[in-house]
Amino acid sequence: MTYEYLVVGAGIFGATMAERLSSAGKKVLVIDRRPHLAGNIYSYTDEETGIEVHKYGSHIFHTEMDEVWDYIAQFAEFNDYVHTVNTRHEGKLYPMPINLDTINLLYGTNMSADEAEEFVVKEAEAGRKKYGIVEPQNFEEKGISLVGEKLYEAFLKNYTEKQWNTLATNLSAEILSRIPVRFSHDNRYFMTAKHQGIPKEGYTRIVENMLNSKNIEVKLSTDFKDIKGDLPNDIKIIYCGQVDELLDYELGVLPWRSLRFETEKTENGLGEAVINEADKSVPYTRSHDYKYYQIHQPEVIRQKISYVAREYPADFSKGGEAYYPVNNAESAKLYEKYVALCKERYPNMVLGGRLGAYQYWDMDKAIKNALELAERL
Repeated sequence: MTYEYLVVGAGIFGATMAERLSSAGKKVLVIDRRPHLAGNIYSYTDEETGIEVHKYGSHIFHTEMDEVWDYIAQFAEFNDYVHTVNTRHEGKLYPMPINLDTINLLYGTNMSADEAEEFVVKEAEAGRKKYGIVEPQNFEEKGISLVGEKLYEAFLKNYTEKQWNTLATNLSAEILSRIPVRFSHDNRYFMTAKHQGIPKEGYTRIVENMLNSKNIEVKLSTDFKDIKGDLPNDIKIIYCGQVDELLDYELGVLPWRSLRFETEKTENGLGEAVINEADKSVPYTRSHDYKYYQIHQPEVIRQKISYVAREYPADFSKGGEAYYPVNNAESAKLYEKYVALCKERYPNMVLGGRLGAYQYWDMDKAIKNALELAERL
């Protein structure tokens, strides 16, 4: 096949790009250095238990965008799973994000929604006064200003410091824009998601279906650097990997965070899909019990055995897995320098996806950006 496009990375962004381009009649080669499709949403069925294992941590598809849902629903049937999460603090489970039940459980009260909101406002005012916070300058000041010292210390501080491996005072206040506070009993994690669910046949099958085209060829266990010398000069490249790695870290290493997972089959399951660990004494941030996503297969949930994974934050090192960027003003400047250098070295290349765009995107945002890029191309 004579290719018009090369897509580097077979995750959800790369698969969307390849599918859209091939549907327009373009010949596309998709490569990935991993031995499997689907990037970090890769999942597989454990043969003994029938549990669909999310190899790189839980992925729950959710979106407010009809066009994204209509697109992805062509390639999979989703169940009606609605994500809820409990956070463990000092041995007790609390709903997360913070809601009315969380507040009443922590303080041992029975406040109404209006009473709780007034109470938290006073707690926040007391925190701002105690620490002299006028305009929050970091995550810690923002957290105290939002919910007061006790809620912040219990549920936000230690979890976030574990995740980012730095003091909360070193983190941007903007991170808290992802963490809502509610004064109702609503415990849905993605409360505003118009569409939500888990693909019944797993995430990998979605990507397989997307790439099932006579205009697409896929090569796994294939690194871009190993084939770039054989590419025609006029081929257009969609690169979904790290731009700093692509350019041999010439300008320095972009700040990334990584993860590692410890998994086991056990009869001591969680009893739910995910539990966050808020306390500093617990080294991992959350545990996953994957069978609870399979609400369309009650026999899988009823069995005694669970497939549990504990998620540990990890520092990134060259050659390791970059899971998400550390976005701040300094890293943004370095990324833009890399983008400019990339345009010089690879004029036919477009950067995309969570790694290529250096953005902490959910799946729906990655698909939306891929659809828009494909339309422009």
